[in-house]
Amino acid sequence: MAALVVVVFALDREAAPFRRLAKRHCLPVRILVGGVGAKHVDIGEASLVISAGFCGALDPKLKVGDVGISFSREAQSSEPSAAVATPNDEIQYRSNRIDPAVARGALGSEDCASRLNLITVDHLVATPDDKRRLRAETGADIVDMEAEHLRLFCESRNIPFLAVKAVSDTADTALSPDLVRLIANGTVSIPRTLLAILRRPSILLEFRRLARDTSRAASNLAERLAKIVRMCAVPA
Repeated sequence: MAALVVVVFALDREAAPFRRLAKRHCLPVRILVGGVGAKHVDIGEASLVISAGFCGALDPKLKVGDVGISFSREAQSSEPSAAVATPNDEIQYRSNRIDPAVARGALGSEDCASRLNLITVDHLVATPDDKRRLRAETGADIVDMEAEHLRLFCESRNIPFLAVKAVSDTADTALSPDLVRLIANGTVSIPRTLLAILRRPSILLEFRRLARDTSRAASNLAERLAKIVRMCAVPA
């Protein structure tokens, strides 16, 4: 029987390309959309849980569309990086263990996926100054709003966990306060957006850039996730 992987996204637009790939290739995966900052998701049975979606880059070397494989840690944690890669590429986190073959499939070659330190916070990190400050304080490479909550859930149930994140905004990308207000909860209100554009037409350029960058990130993310799930899709 094939192992079941559960992939949890925050947003439908993050999940859409992977959902199409999973359907096309009949991958043994359950796809859930839990919302921004979601802390309560019905995982059910799983051999591996993946927190997937967009992230912000804190490392200035990262580009839009780069995919990072990571574990997450709390913003206030004083622990070193939670990700541990042993010489045989086995990934471990406390009592959670990932099969070495899955780890190799997840990590891929260094130009396809990076082992990145991920930190989870409770708000959008919107300015280059805030990103530099967060990187200096934590040493993290990327930031999201969901992975740590899911990791803690999996740890409590001894379920192997990975975070697979695609960069949608770089370390030097600034999101205006108006844009942050419109997208903060993950859904965009058309009337509020039209009103914002009437008040400040330049926000339309931000939306176009955001649409372009998130589309690239979602596409790259889907390809990486499909490879990971295929590594799991072997008879037990």
